[in-house]
Amino acid sequence: MGAWSTEIKGNDTTMDIYSNFFDKYNNGGNQVWVSNEIKAEFADYFSDSDDRNNSLFGLALAQWETKSLEPEILKEVKEIIDNETDLKMWKELGADEKTIQERKSELQDFLKLISAEKPKAKRRVRPKFEFTTNELIRISTADRTKEFRVNEEFTNGKYIHTSGIMEWNSGGGAGIMYFNGEGKKVSAKWIDNSNLEIIHEPNLTFVKKESDSFFCGDQVKIEYKTE
Repeated sequence: MGAWSTEIKGNDTTMDIYSNFFDKYNNGGNQVWVSNEIKAEFADYFSDSDDRNNSLFGLALAQWETKSLEPEILKEVKEIIDNETDLKMWKELGADEKTIQERKSELQDFLKLISAEKPKAKRRVRPKFEFTTNELIRISTADRTKEFRVNEEFTNGKYIHTSGIMEWNSGGGAGIMYFNGEGKKVSAKWIDNSNLEIIHEPNLTFVKKESDSFFCGDQVKIEYKTE
């Protein structure tokens, strides 16, 4: 079992359930819906003899903190603790007597905690939103009037899409190309001040693929070529 942690939240399974519950709760899900989603998503955990106890502890704690503890969940947790089912499992895994007693005390404190209704539900925490880009291309025309950029875009580190933006130095601009696929190969070159060539690997899934772009009477023609 490696390093022993007798704390309720000192177990990976418990924290998987607890953290996923609050991911959904903080994104606006009501407690009943969130609980049902967790039970479905982690059905294997709740039915597995090795993970069941810690799964129930994680769900019970999350429900208690959001004032939505189901009587049936509380009953199951109480039975596990009163019957020392969890302690027996720890013994089978090789925990020494000192560790068993520490775990027993932790479980009793946990049961006492969730047996009394929490005065106030834990507040939702606004999910972090971080937008980042990975620049792939930035090239200007010879006369410096226009620039073409291609960026991979991410939200909280998760890839969204790759965008191609045409911008005029006088202030205009627009998205001319979007495709899906992180790490896909793409390059571009200006043939002259009014013609752009975009070279990409085959089988890209384009969401947007404009053949030209305009601003204040200035037109850029765009040609796409595969490698």
